[in-house]
Amino acid sequence: MKQEPEYLSKNRRFLVLARVGDNSLHHSWIADKTVTRTWDLQLNAYATDVLRCQDGDLPPVFDYGTKWDSIVRHFMANPELLDRYEYIMLPDDDLLMEVKDINRLFAIAVQYDLTMAQPAMTVESYMSHAIVLQMPGFRFRYSTFLESMACCIKSSYLRTLLPIFEQHFTGWGTDMIWALLMKDPTYRAAIVDEVPMTHTRPLYSGPIYNTFAKDKIDPHEEVRELMSAFENHPGSMQVYGGYLRNGRRVSAFEARMRNAIGLFAVAGNSKLPWNTFRMGCAMLIRAFTKMRYRPEQLRPLTGTKMAAFGMGASSPEVEISLPTGNIVTQISPVVGQSFSEGASV
Repeated sequence: MKQEPEYLSKNRRFLVLARVGDNSLHHSWIADKTVTRTWDLQLNAYATDVLRCQDGDLPPVFDYGTKWDSIVRHFMANPELLDRYEYIMLPDDDLLMEVKDINRLFAIAVQYDLTMAQPAMTVESYMSHAIVLQMPGFRFRYSTFLESMACCIKSSYLRTLLPIFEQHFTGWGTDMIWALLMKDPTYRAAIVDEVPMTHTRPLYSGPIYNTFAKDKIDPHEEVRELMSAFENHPGSMQVYGGYLRNGRRVSAFEARMRNAIGLFAVAGNSKLPWNTFRMGCAMLIRAFTKMRYRPEQLRPLTGTKMAAFGMGASSPEVEISLPTGNIVTQISPVVGQSFSEGASV
């Protein structure tokens, strides 16, 4: 008789909910058994080989949609996860990370009361935005931009973001706004340089892009729609302070100067050397032209989806109520139903 896999959650404070396929690298995240994990692992899988998805602390969920609509369905079916865990990390499956580094990410988020945080990318990573490259000397940098591939989010805030994930399931553009939708975004989102990750998959080569092509979805249009939905979006990615490895806090000016120098130093070794150099130049210019910059909550334009969701400064914050339910082991995508309508899964 085949023995059923044993799932042992340790009543930990944090959850890593990973979207994984057949070639997932999540095994590397839990490989070091000498380090005590502070987080549970649950797999939201699109893999065809179910045996590769049995090493989580909670039962796996099989959902063959795309990442963000699958995550919405996951929390609709299991809303208690948002109450049970203080922070939830949502990594892609093509990232190399270690147990101790993920532990440290959660610890820094708690210590500095961050609402959102992400690991910094190693220079050998395939990357879209040079701002997320790991910078020497920093513990973390406060930023208006956090990428969507491995963000760690306070659960109470994640709850309010789920309607956006449902409506903009490509994930494109959400990372340009989510650090600025909270009521007081200053000093609440950070790129954590003390915690590295390596993105191993070339850009635009994941299975989600086959879905975009099949369904004739233009993710660039989603970016334009989101960016145009707010009257006060800064229009650029801003670093505006941070902490060094020695614990010293640095101003926006010093953070940008150090960031610029760091980008110039690694540009030649990055996958996108010209983009990295350009970001370094932008950091240098902003050190002088944006000295007084502080993030402010985005204000949605009347009539946009963001205004309808109650996102941003013009509307009162909306508490999203999720249906109660238990951990499930399999979900199929629901077509034509809305998160706000309480779609059954």
